[in-house]
Amino acid sequence: MDKGSKNLFLFTALSTVWAVIFGLIGPFYVVHVEHLSGGMEKLGIAFSIMIFFQSLASYWAGRSSDKLGRKPFLFLIAYADAVIIFLYTVIKGTHELYLLQGLFGISNGISQTISTSLLGDITTREKRGKAVGIFHAVVGIASSFGLVLSGYVAKLYGIRTIFYIASLALFFSTIFLFWIRESVVFDNEEANKHNANAQD
Repeated sequence: MDKGSKNLFLFTALSTVWAVIFGLIGPFYVVHVEHLSGGMEKLGIAFSIMIFFQSLASYWAGRSSDKLGRKPFLFLIAYADAVIIFLYTVIKGTHELYLLQGLFGISNGISQTISTSLLGDITTREKRGKAVGIFHAVVGIASSFGLVLSGYVAKLYGIRTIFYIASLALFFSTIFLFWIRESVVFDNEEANKHNANAQD
């Protein structure tokens, strides 16, 4: 298995774990937020806050990751999401909910931008469409599995248990990141520079 294929496999494995996790909390996250918001109008505000900060974070994450690399941001969002998801079981008031929604929005914005960027980095132009298609198919199936599983877990152990499991799983899932290299694109650029220097 070459470097690009290995990176893609590891990132797909990591994203599959994350998809199961977020599929697990998905339906009950909405129910839980609705309960905490204290009203339908406040529920709308809570989600608008999340989307607003998600949009702001996307540009910053993309620009910063071009300079600093993708992996530091993947570590950041995994640990941040683990804490944020746990805090959803602790908060009581609407203002605390709004704060968490803002933080969750920032995390989502970073996650979406970095994941898309990293996929581009670790796939070759000739096979990028196929690789991205397989990636989203696998991650989507994993998410649907998490959604199915969530109902049984909630019924047997309660909604809060789902958030505890998700928080712990996110924290430990970062083990995959230690084996992911930044990109095959960067390797190609280094090779081109080496060849240019050799010609000089």
